[in-house]
Amino acid sequence: MGWEASATQQRVPVIYSTDLFHPPDDPDDHVDLATLFSLPELDVRAIVLDLGHHQMAKPGEVPVKQMAALTGKKVPYAPGLIGPLRYPEDKAENQDLEGYGSRGIDLILRALRDSTQKVYIFTTGSLRDVAAAFNRDEALFREKVERVYVNAGNSAGLPTEWNTLLDPHAYIRVLSSGLPIYWCPAFGPGSSFETFLAGKLPPHQYATYWRFVQDAIFDHLPHPLQNFFIYALDEKSPKLQDPVAYLFRNPEGAAKQRLWQEGRNMWCTAPMIHASGRSLYRKDDIWAALASPTPGFKPTPVFDFLPADVSIDRDMKTTLNTTSKEGNTRVFHLLDQANYQAAMTSTLRRLLAEMPLSPDGGK
Repeated sequence: MGWEASATQQRVPVIYSTDLFHPPDDPDDHVDLATLFSLPELDVRAIVLDLGHHQMAKPGEVPVKQMAALTGKKVPYAPGLIGPLRYPEDKAENQDLEGYGSRGIDLILRALRDSTQKVYIFTTGSLRDVAAAFNRDEALFREKVERVYVNAGNSAGLPTEWNTLLDPHAYIRVLSSGLPIYWCPAFGPGSSFETFLAGKLPPHQYATYWRFVQDAIFDHLPHPLQNFFIYALDEKSPKLQDPVAYLFRNPEGAAKQRLWQEGRNMWCTAPMIHASGRSLYRKDDIWAALASPTPGFKPTPVFDFLPADVSIDRDMKTTLNTTSKEGNTRVFHLLDQANYQAAMTSTLRRLLAEMPLSPDGGK
């Protein structure tokens, strides 16, 4: 499905797997959660909180409950597997301990079985629960899964990227599954740890990475949503400050002054916009992801997904070749490298500022 065709798609059910924690390992996951809920075309049916062993100490349910309070949308969620897969075809049945291990897998399979529509699976972490669920019921996945957005990897073929290293066997299994994969590589050729840490990593045509300074987006949001980010960034303790009550107070000026100057690395914004079926439009220096044409805005594509042949070996080295032939895999493709960062910053600011809030969430 091309960019133009995707703009006509209807609201779709989504299963979201995320390495979301509180306090956060990387607050980009909080931004992604908010972005997901700012796109009403995406009907979130289930949230798997990845890396279950880590969830015990840093529960991602804290921001999930906050988002439910902000939007009025209560989505079933469960912690993921507590350990990595032993081999790509592993069903992770050895992790069914004390009723904890399979909760994320069970949630995925239940959401697929209950859906009368085909489902999008959107992953931002290790892929282990998706891979194990696929191994337990491959036929169900092939019947019910419309797309799997895999936000992981390096389009240059290098095996060293954070999400892939969290569970190599799971990454290999999903990428080679034959499912309809929308591959969203985090990085591309020429990426280095030094340029990434310095915030100077340039955009690449087959990489989703971009960056913004938090003041450029967060200071334009409703106060409850500002507080959602302050609570995460300032690593507030749920034992000392109730996560939901904190949303509806006046934002802490000192915290904003300190936190808003920080940079934020991002990866999933463009893929989420694509999954929603919205298109990018531009009016002078203002960009927006819109569901339909709006007066004054002109359609201005910045990225798309191309048909591709992607292979992966047991060492996690990938080979990418774009093709004109439609198949099971598509890869993120940046059309406008010069405007990508500005477009994403402006678009995300507008999306979050216009997030549908519940009456209480709009205080």
